[in-house]
Amino acid sequence: LRPLRHFGQPLAPTPTADYPPRASRFPGGQRWRSLDQALQRVVAERNAVISQWWELFGRTSRDPLRIGGAGPEMVPLPGGSFLMGSANGELKRENDESPLRWVTIRPFAIGRTEVTFAQYDRFAKATGREKPDDEGWGRGDRPVINVSWHDAQVYAQWLSEQTGQRYRLPTEAEWEYAARAGTQTPFWTGGCIHTDQANYDGNYGYNGCGAKTGVHRRRTVPAGSLPANPFSLHEVAGNVYEWTEDCWHDSYAGAPDDDSAWLEAGGGNCARRVVRGGGWDSAPRRLRSANRSEYTTDKSYSYVGIRLARTL
Repeated sequence: LRPLRHFGQPLAPTPTADYPPRASRFPGGQRWRSLDQALQRVVAERNAVISQWWELFGRTSRDPLRIGGAGPEMVPLPGGSFLMGSANGELKRENDESPLRWVTIRPFAIGRTEVTFAQYDRFAKATGREKPDDEGWGRGDRPVINVSWHDAQVYAQWLSEQTGQRYRLPTEAEWEYAARAGTQTPFWTGGCIHTDQANYDGNYGYNGCGAKTGVHRRRTVPAGSLPANPFSLHEVAGNVYEWTEDCWHDSYAGAPDDDSAWLEAGGGNCARRVVRGGGWDSAPRRLRSANRSEYTTDKSYSYVGIRLARTL
């Protein structure tokens, strides 16, 4: 409960970036002179989300499997609206994080941690699939790695059959909503991040904010071993990138304004899917909540894993 102590008080916006000239336009076409109203809406949405989430807190669940045991621990999240992407003034932002826009999310559940080797290995044993390589770092509670997007899909389908629930990869919008947990800062931790909070390459900095610690673990850490975000989700920044359902697009131009996956429409490249969150070998800028990357669906990597969603 420690990360949640401050939610008893209303939240106020704290500027964390330099914004573009007033001549620039804000998402939706209004000019930047309406920034104050937009920020007030962000705060109102955040407070509403946190209020709803408090009512759900403690109801995390693990669905029983037909073969015995239980699936991943899932955290139910309330619906809400949030600003997806990054503002022009956010440091180290990239063009594919634009345009910044409002997105509405329905309630859903998401894994409290990344899927572990223990969870995935149970599936592999039950289905006769080859177990992925752990790079010599150990299995058990470490996040499963060296799994492709297609592997993640098969695992989600198996869990659905085992539990009678609909497990799936989160959409890109759902992922960012869950990772932000009501924040609008570059990281869920605020304007900076530290290797005590996330697993990344601390030989790189982020605007001199203290992210450059010199600590580089050079491997994954066990799931749930680093602090959780305000939604009680661990390692949403760093450790391993996480597959999402969405096909790759070079920007958000024409993207849905809801929680649906953005697939072929708008020129999406579905041979490459969006991954989020950054990994153990990433510079801190890759751990920003808005940062996007993409990888080939039939390839697997030592720095990409899985966090599942479940439809409510």
